[in-house]
Amino acid sequence: MEFYDFKSEEKPTAAKEWIKQQGRQLKSSQFWLRRFPVISWLQSYSWVSAFYDVVAGVTVGLVELPKCLAAAIIAGLPPQYGLYSSVAGYFVYAIFGTCQAINFAPTLLVAMLMRSYTDQYGHDAVVLITFLSGVIVMLIALLQLAPIVEFISYPVQRGFMSAAVFNIVLTQIVAMVGITGPSLNVIQTVQNIINGIDLFNVWDLVMGVTCIVILFSIEQLGELAEKSKKKGGEVRWWHTFLKYFALTRNVLVMVGSIAFVAIMIATTGESPVGTPAEIEQGFPPFRLPHFQLQNGNTTLTFGETLNELSSALIVVPMILLLEYISVSKAFADGKTIDTTQESLALGLSNTLGSLMQSIPVSASFVRAAVNVASGVRSPISSIYTGAIMLVVLGVLTDYLTYIPTSTLSAVIITSLIYFFKVPQVTRDCYRSNRRDLIPLYASFLAGLFINLTFSIVCGILVDLVFIIYPTARPKLIIKSIKLPDIGHALLVVPDKNICYPNIEFLKERIIISAELVKLDVIVIDGSFIHVLDTTSIQTLKALRKDFESKGKKTLYVNWRNSVRDQFVNFDRKNADLFVSSAELGDSCDLESAKNSVSDFEYIY
Repeated sequence: MEFYDFKSEEKPTAAKEWIKQQGRQLKSSQFWLRRFPVISWLQSYSWVSAFYDVVAGVTVGLVELPKCLAAAIIAGLPPQYGLYSSVAGYFVYAIFGTCQAINFAPTLLVAMLMRSYTDQYGHDAVVLITFLSGVIVMLIALLQLAPIVEFISYPVQRGFMSAAVFNIVLTQIVAMVGITGPSLNVIQTVQNIINGIDLFNVWDLVMGVTCIVILFSIEQLGELAEKSKKKGGEVRWWHTFLKYFALTRNVLVMVGSIAFVAIMIATTGESPVGTPAEIEQGFPPFRLPHFQLQNGNTTLTFGETLNELSSALIVVPMILLLEYISVSKAFADGKTIDTTQESLALGLSNTLGSLMQSIPVSASFVRAAVNVASGVRSPISSIYTGAIMLVVLGVLTDYLTYIPTSTLSAVIITSLIYFFKVPQVTRDCYRSNRRDLIPLYASFLAGLFINLTFSIVCGILVDLVFIIYPTARPKLIIKSIKLPDIGHALLVVPDKNICYPNIEFLKERIIISAELVKLDVIVIDGSFIHVLDTTSIQTLKALRKDFESKGKKTLYVNWRNSVRDQFVNFDRKNADLFVSSAELGDSCDLESAKNSVSDFEYIY
């Protein structure tokens, strides 16, 4: 084995120099082009691109309209809040976005996270969470910390997402028969069923099941058209018709349901199915969120408000970033995504959206897929989607009060059912690394029986245990060797960095081993040690003093210069105890001693 000796190391950039670099970037035109990508898009924009963007934007608007209404209902808010949330994200992304397939609007998973705060504090809490989450995401972008979402492993992501899907679908099945109520987990949903069994409405069930059958049937027609096109190689008019017919199936079912309700009211005087309460027409008020929430008759201070929302302010920004990064990776088309710019756009969409009473927004696989299928050419298509939402808010909200709640439930169920991935991920983990089944089911079961916020936290904590344990219990080789001119030595070789989680383990093993053999010196090999912390330095120095009091010497062999400097700078002592293999002398072949047979050798 060869030991790499760091004679000189590159020093980190000083803070003053980093600030100067940032200042120079601000004067660069390339910097502003990166921060306002719409300028680059417009420079090469054409009428052909505009045509495809209009088609894609209008299609996404029609597809997403029912889902935006459904997202608000899942969050426990009136349906118009879903429309409010669909304005800022589309227009902001058109200016600051870099990926043509992506735009920002409400997502059903994040809407589910908002339900508990709506039930306790009303819509003010959700709007405030949106504002603060946007600020946090922008700070993460500016500090270039977006990779923190990589701490959420694939099994934890899928466990959380599947728990959310299960909860949402179960809640919507219950709502489909006319039973409503707060539902943060499966237990509450079952309680709602028991308490609301008298509210069972057969018409709601028939309408919901009919819509599900129609939605799945139209989707199958679209898939058959796509298979036929691939098989034949020639694009016929009916291929294009069925493609857009399938893409807009949600709005088609919604329009059909509205027509049914309107006819029933005109002929019988009432709707046989449940419909939303009156939806406010017009644009949302433009104002700052309330920073002091109302809990019953008590007004919380801003500090108390932050304390009440603390878990949401940790989890929601992480989920928003996770959704966006997952979608951007899937639809990057081989291009590099500017994570900082995209995170800024995401944060800005939420912060500005909160001024218009928005719930949290992020990217969505469904929206991105519809964009790509519609031939989108640039993020400018989001403007046309935003325009659709503005038109609905301005003149069509009266008609939305005729949408059966069971129809919206059907739209939600058919949109989310494919995201339940526990069986597939269980199979993958079983075949590759069965240990991953533990965080998968920890996050899934926590989401089912506690709440979704705890689900993601529980999964991360379980994963961290598996990550930290090898650090706390490193592989440790301890053996007794004979070094000429030095005497009997106890050689200690840790296979990774020494740090506060493992230093006591290392100390105990050295002390126990030293009592079992004859020795004159402790030799600690630092070939695999790259950094020390204060706790480990202090413990190593205390251990050295303990052995010195017993007449035993301690040597640190093959330690990097940077690590040696950390150790010595602690109290400006012991520099003479650091030596290389060569400095032990030609007669002391440490490598041969490592590989030699020893009467005492332990591998921990």
